[in-house]
Amino acid sequence: MTSRVYRTESEVVPRILYKMEDDAGIPRYLLLRHSSRFWSADAPRPELVKKAYDVQRDKAPSELLWEVPEGDNVQAQTRRSIARLFAWFLLAEDPQRRLEVRPVATLAHQVSLVRHVYENPNLRRVLIADEVGLGKTVEAGMLIQRILADSPSKRVIYFSPASLVENVAREFRRLGLTRFRVWASGDSTADIEQDSRIIASVHRAAHGKHLERILKGPPWDVIVVDECHHLSAWESNGGKPTRKYTLIHELLKHHPSNGWLILLSGTPHQGAPVRFDNLLKLLQADKEPRAALEGRVIYRIKDDIRDWDGNPLFPARRVNPPTVVDLGEQHRRWLKTIHRLFSARSGGQASAARQRGASWRALLALQWAASSVHAGLGFIARQALRAGWTLEEPLVREALAALRPYRGGSRDEPVEHLFQRLDKEIQRNSRGHELEDSESADELDADEDWTPDRTALSDALEQGIKMAQERAHEKWTTLFEKVLGDLEEEKVVLFAQPVETVTALAEYVRERTGRMPALIIGDQTEYDRNLQIEGFRSPDGPQFLISSRAGAEGLNLQVARRLVHLDVPWNPMQLEQRVGRVHRFGSRREIIVDTLVVKESREEAAYSIARRKLQTIASTMGEGSRFEVLYARVMALVPPNELEAILANGAVGPLSDTETEQLSQLVASGHAKWSEFHERYRETHNLSTPDRGEATWEDLRDFAVEHLKAETDFSFSSLAFKDTENGPVESSPRVSVLRIENEPFVVDDDGGMPVHSKETGESAKKLGTNSPPFLSALAKIGWPDRHPTGGAHVTLTGNDGDMVPGFERPFGFVVIIVQYLREEGGLGLTEQGMEMRAATVQRNGDRSSLSPKDTAALVRALRTASRRREPLRDEFLLEAISAAESEMLAEASQITTRERNEGIRRAVFPLMAATVA
Repeated sequence: MTSRVYRTESEVVPRILYKMEDDAGIPRYLLLRHSSRFWSADAPRPELVKKAYDVQRDKAPSELLWEVPEGDNVQAQTRRSIARLFAWFLLAEDPQRRLEVRPVATLAHQVSLVRHVYENPNLRRVLIADEVGLGKTVEAGMLIQRILADSPSKRVIYFSPASLVENVAREFRRLGLTRFRVWASGDSTADIEQDSRIIASVHRAAHGKHLERILKGPPWDVIVVDECHHLSAWESNGGKPTRKYTLIHELLKHHPSNGWLILLSGTPHQGAPVRFDNLLKLLQADKEPRAALEGRVIYRIKDDIRDWDGNPLFPARRVNPPTVVDLGEQHRRWLKTIHRLFSARSGGQASAARQRGASWRALLALQWAASSVHAGLGFIARQALRAGWTLEEPLVREALAALRPYRGGSRDEPVEHLFQRLDKEIQRNSRGHELEDSESADELDADEDWTPDRTALSDALEQGIKMAQERAHEKWTTLFEKVLGDLEEEKVVLFAQPVETVTALAEYVRERTGRMPALIIGDQTEYDRNLQIEGFRSPDGPQFLISSRAGAEGLNLQVARRLVHLDVPWNPMQLEQRVGRVHRFGSRREIIVDTLVVKESREEAAYSIARRKLQTIASTMGEGSRFEVLYARVMALVPPNELEAILANGAVGPLSDTETEQLSQLVASGHAKWSEFHERYRETHNLSTPDRGEATWEDLRDFAVEHLKAETDFSFSSLAFKDTENGPVESSPRVSVLRIENEPFVVDDDGGMPVHSKETGESAKKLGTNSPPFLSALAKIGWPDRHPTGGAHVTLTGNDGDMVPGFERPFGFVVIIVQYLREEGGLGLTEQGMEMRAATVQRNGDRSSLSPKDTAALVRALRTASRRREPLRDEFLLEAISAAESEMLAEASQITTRERNEGIRRAVFPLMAATVA
C-alpha cells in the first residue's frame, strides 16, 4: 500500500510516516507533523516527530479512487481533495514566501543575494557593496537567519557605528531575530564574554580595555561589520591600522575555518585604493591565494534592482542646480580672516605634523563658516578655549552669548554655564573618550599645541559676533523663498555638517512655522533619537527633519522625498550617504535633491568645476542621460584628502588655474576609478532571481473568495514605478483588494507600498497565507480531520480540456509532497522546506512528470472542472495510477549523496490521485 499517512488515538489530524523502527519485535512509528506553515509563528503546535505504536493508516488517494469510505460520496470526496490540493499548492509553490504578510517585505534582490552567498562555499567571507539604500542591514539579517536556522548554536556578533546599533536591533526584531543583545554604552545589558548573539558598537569594542576583553573571549562564528569603510589601514599590507581595523583583523586570527565574515558598505572604495585593498585583505583567509577573492565583492546599483515582476523598485532622482546664497561682502571678509588665522606656518617655523594640524583647522573652520554663521563662530570659540582663553576675555563672553541656544541649552542659559559645558566637552574629547558620535570628534585631528595670533583670533571672533547679530538668518530666508517656496505640506530632510547649523535653522523654523522640527545630532541618547525619527515619520509629526552628519548613515527616512544639502562637505562621499537616507526601498515618488552653496565660496567654485568636467567626460562616453547618478557615484571616489588640500588653499573663490586643473584631474581620476570598479565587480550584480514558485496572488485571491466568502473592492490603488526612456516614473496601478466581513485586505504584490481607496480614503491591510483568517482555512482544508481525502474524479470542460496537450483522456493525475528536514547532531530534526511533484498517467502505464508550470495550470483547471457523481471505473487507468503513485513515492524517498552528507532527510506522502476525463 502506498499510503504514508497515519492517525493516532490522541490526535485528530493525521501525520506522515518519517520512518519505522523495530522495538523488540514491535513496530514503532516515527510520525511527522505536517508543515509548520499551517500554523502561525506564535501558535502552539504539535511536536515535529511523534513516536507511536498503535496507529491507523489512512487510505492512499489511489485507493480512494476505487471506492469512497462509508458515509462519504464521490462528489464530496472530489471537492475536498481539490480544495486540499489547492491549499498545499499555495504553500509548496511559494518557496520564497512572497504570499505571506511580513514586517519586512520579501524583495527579489535580497532573497537572491542571501541564496547566492549561502549556497556558495567560497563566500564565507564577503563584502556586500550594494549601493546606499538597497537594504544591506536586512540582507545581513536574512543571511544570519539562514545560518542560524541550520546551526542555532553559532555565535554571532554584528558591529556597527554606535548611532546605528539600535536601528540594527530594530530591523532584526522586525525580521524575527529577537535573541540579540545590544552592547553600545556603559548601561548595555550584553555580556561580551557570555552572550552568543550581540549587536555591538564597533568603536566601543575597539576602545581601550574593551578590545582586550573581546579578543580574550570565545571565537565568533559569524562576524558582521556594518559601514565597514570606517575600518581604515592607511598603508599597503594593512600598515598603520586604526583600532577598528585591528579589532577585526585580530578576531579573524581565531575565526573558525567554516566561519563567516560579512562586510557591509555602500561606499567601500572612497577613492582610496590602499584602504580598499586592505578591506579586501580581510576577505582573504590565512594562506589563501589572491585569486580566492574572486566573486567576494557583491556590488549592485539601484539601476540593476527589479521586483519579482521585473519592474524597477526605486523612483528616479532629480538633482536641481545648486541655489547660490549671497551672504555679502562682510561674510567673504570673515572667511579671509579665518583663513589667515588658521593658515599653516611654513618652513622651519613648524613641524610637518603641526602644519597638517593647522591646515586641518583651516579646512574645518572654512567649511563650518560656510555652513552657517553660528557654526563658524562656534568653531572659532572652541579653538579659543582650547588655546586657553577664558571668560575674562570679553570677546569670548560675547561669542558664547551670541551662540545661545547652544547644543541643547536654553536661549537664556548663563554664559558661565555654557562656558563650563564647552570646557568639559573639550576636556572629554582631549582625553580620547569614545567620540564616535561626538559632533566635535574631527577637531582632534588638528594639533593640540596651537598658539593663535591674538590679533587674528580677536578679529575672527569680533567679525563672527557681528555676523551672528546682524545677518545670521539670510541663508535660511533664501532656503524658504527659493527652495521650499512651493512645499505645501510635504516632508523635507535637511542635512548640515555642524550641529550649530542644525540648531540655528531649527530655531528659525520654529519662529517661522510655529513648530519645532525633528532633530538628529550627535551625543543624543538612542531614546531621544528614535523619538525624533518616529515623530517625523508620523503623518501628524513635524514637517522638517534637520540632521547633522550624525544622521548621514544607516537611517531610514524615506517618508520624505525632498532632501536639502544645507552645506557641501569637502568629502563628496558624504553627499551620497545623505541622499541614501531618502532614496531607498519604500521611497514613493521621484526624489528631489537641492543644495545650498555660498556665493564665491570655495565650495561653489569646486562644485561648478567638477560638474563641468564630468559633463564633458559623460558626453564623450555616452553617459550624459544619467548624469546626476553618475556624478554622485564618481564624486564618491574622489580622494577627500586631495580635494580638501585644494579647497584649503584659499578662503574664497574662484579657484586658480592650477587648482582648476588639479580638480579636473581628480574628477577624471574618480571617473576612471568608478569605471574600473563598476566593470570589475558588475559581474556579481546580476545574481539570478530565485525560484519564485508558481503560486500567485490571483491564486490566493481565488482561495479567499471561495473559502472566506470574500468580495472584491475595485476602488483601491497603490504606488509603483515603470521604466521609461528617462528612467523610472511613478504609476498608480489598481490593486486587488478583498473585503472580508467588510474589512479591506490587499491581496496583491504591493511592493510594501501603502494601499488606499480613492473613494473612501480607507487603508487596506495585507492578507497573506500566514494571516489568521486565511491560515485557519488553509489548515482546515489542508488536513481535513473527518474523512481520508485525496481521490478525485473530474471532467474537464471548455478550454480546460486542452490543458495537457498530447494526452488522450481519460488520464490520471498524481501529486505527492516531499518535505525536507535536517538532522542536527543532538538537536533532532528541523524543517527545511517542501516540494510538490506531479505526473500524468496513461491507461497503458506511461507516466510523464510535469513541470511546476504545467502542474500549476492543471491544478487551476481542476478547480473549475466538473465533479463526477460516480467514479470512473476504468481498471486499467486505476491500476496505472496506483503504480505511478508507488513509483513516485519510492523515487522521491531517495536522498542524494550531498543531502546525506549535509544531514538532509526526506518525508514523502501522496496528496492526490485523480481521474481526468
